[in-house]
Amino acid sequence: MNTKDPVPPLKLGNSGGPLDNFTDSYILFQETTRKYREAYEQLEAQFESLTVKLEDTNIDLQKRVEERDRVTNYLNNILDSMSGGVLVVDLNGDITHFNQEAEDITGYKPSDVLGHPYIDTIGVSEGRELTAMRTLESGERLINREKSLKKADDTIIPLGFSTSLLRDEQGTILGAVEVFNDLTEVKRLEAEIQRVKTLAALGEMAATVAHEIRNPLGGIAGYAGMLERDLASDDPNRRLVHRITEGVGRLNRIVSSLLTYTRPLRLNAHPVNLVDVVEETLAFYAIDIERQRDDIEIQRNFPSKPLICNLDPEQLQQVILNLLQNATQAMPEGGTLSIRVFENDKNGTFCIGDTGTGMDEDVLEKLFTPFFTTKEDGTGLGLVTSKKIIDAHEGEIQVESEPNTGTQFFVTVPKKHTQ
Repeated sequence: MNTKDPVPPLKLGNSGGPLDNFTDSYILFQETTRKYREAYEQLEAQFESLTVKLEDTNIDLQKRVEERDRVTNYLNNILDSMSGGVLVVDLNGDITHFNQEAEDITGYKPSDVLGHPYIDTIGVSEGRELTAMRTLESGERLINREKSLKKADDTIIPLGFSTSLLRDEQGTILGAVEVFNDLTEVKRLEAEIQRVKTLAALGEMAATVAHEIRNPLGGIAGYAGMLERDLASDDPNRRLVHRITEGVGRLNRIVSSLLTYTRPLRLNAHPVNLVDVVEETLAFYAIDIERQRDDIEIQRNFPSKPLICNLDPEQLQQVILNLLQNATQAMPEGGTLSIRVFENDKNGTFCIGDTGTGMDEDVLEKLFTPFFTTKEDGTGLGLVTSKKIIDAHEGEIQVESEPNTGTQFFVTVPKKHTQ
């Protein structure tokens, strides 16, 4: 006999059995699924709507960015095309804009200054008193002021500048802007104008002085010569008469040098071989120096090929002779006189050096000052006149010297321009 309970039979109908429960669950599932589907469709529609709006917003934003970039590039091009340097600082004092001319004037690259404090870079020469920082902190505009700037290579240049606050459309302060220009050339021209005015006044005076002095000097020289002829060869007074003659000669040289220095310089510059000019002048001078002294060794170093420069050979010979004489006089106990010629891409240069007494810093600072001389019989106008001649050639004269070591003068003149 089977003792297990029999399985109850499956009931169908509305008796509330398992089938009814399954049906109810299925209906509930379908209803829930429908609601989820409707919710999903609504979410999908909202997502599509948001996607369209986002795409439209992105397109609008992209257009605005492109427009902003276009305006920014336009303004940057304007700033970069300006003839003056322009820099902008924000409220923190950091540099936010630095145009091309600012880079050219200061020598700083944008990467060196952008995002960095103004006062620690461009403004380091002046502190805050003459910078955009003063305007930013006080609101004071600085118009047509001047200051000095230390460039990236540590050279100091004069600047003309103006500053102003930078505001937006609502008047809110955004920072400060500084516009500046290099005044180096302006200062040079001002000095040149003053020099020309001084020379003109000095020239008028020199002409009058020369006329008033040379006439009596001629008489003094004549009477001194007569006295010297009348005195016996062993008369001690001959030495005094000789001093009078030397003094007259020195005064004549001073007057002549003064007239040469103050007279307007008219160059007859044309293409000339610089090597030939230096070599011919040295050959002429060597004849005289070798006859008078035997303790001077002359060393030459000239290129074998021509070095064509735009120059006035007669004026340049005067410069060379003056430098050769100075070098010889700087070696009273003998030494080496060296002359060499060389070139670079744009210029021809000759160097005249000696192994003489040399000069200290104090003398070097005054070397090209009119009437300054370290010689007992010097006029103080030889080097000044030489510099005037070289300046007229658009060249340059430089000197290097050390006490008890010697001196070197470097004279540079422009080469002939080739097409």
